[in-house]
Amino acid sequence: MLEALLQFFLRLMPQPIKNLWAKYENIWRYCYYGLWTTVISYAAKLLGKWLFSLGGYSMKQTVPNLLNTTFSWVIAASFAFYVNKKYVFMSKTETHSDLMREIGTFFGARGVSFFMELGLMWLTTAHWKWNYALMAFLVQFIILAINYVFSKLVVFRKGAAAGKKTTEPSSDG
Repeated sequence: MLEALLQFFLRLMPQPIKNLWAKYENIWRYCYYGLWTTVISYAAKLLGKWLFSLGGYSMKQTVPNLLNTTFSWVIAASFAFYVNKKYVFMSKTETHSDLMREIGTFFGARGVSFFMELGLMWLTTAHWKWNYALMAFLVQFIILAINYVFSKLVVFRKGAAAGKKTTEPSSDG
């Protein structure tokens, strides 16, 4: 559905924009699906905040804040792996071990950015008491940039998995 929406809007674009898209397609796709990942993460954070509030907890409390950020991360990272593999980096894995390497490195890299997100969310909202909704939104942009670098250079890189080309479809057919 999201890819169909993207294709619909691309058909409406004037040719100069289409040319710019073609030149930087990988980055534009990452931003597009990163935007959707951000929306999903943000919605999960707000849902979690609401659920915790039903129990009398606040996001200014450390444990609910960290649990809610974890909940959001699991949902967003799972979505991101799927769309990054299929639509952004168009990774084709031929073996189960290649797939497991991608999953492991993806979630490992996302784990690093997850702990960065936990730290930023705790520091800004639980420690400094800044607005939770605003910081949840702003922190996502920092995490988006970090995750692109990890995905491009580590997870879905060319020649991954013992020198096999796994990140782009073949251009010869």
